[in-house]
Amino acid sequence: MGENENYEVDKIRFAELGDAPMGSRIDKKLLADIPIEATVELGRTKLTLREILELAEGSIISLDKFAGEPLEVKVGGQTVAIGEVVAVDDSYGIRITEVKIK
Repeated sequence: MGENENYEVDKIRFAELGDAPMGSRIDKKLLADIPIEATVELGRTKLTLREILELAEGSIISLDKFAGEPLEVKVGGQTVAIGEVVAVDDSYGIRITEVKIK
């Protein structure tokens, strides 16, 4: 294959999509058992490296949310619900107060 060799190239032809009938849809029940990760962010802050290195047991980090403020439930970075923190036995939970997806 030298630099000066000529090659003949055929054009690719694709079928027109048009208004052809759609295939079968994916059943929601099939997707229902796929595990996904949901996150609830309590708040954020910015710290310098010095402040991080000075953290010790008992240190308090101020966050950008106030106590009692609604929290977002996110799936894949997308907000899907709003809720409030609740105590469930010895764990924390979130009570959904608004669903953002339909």
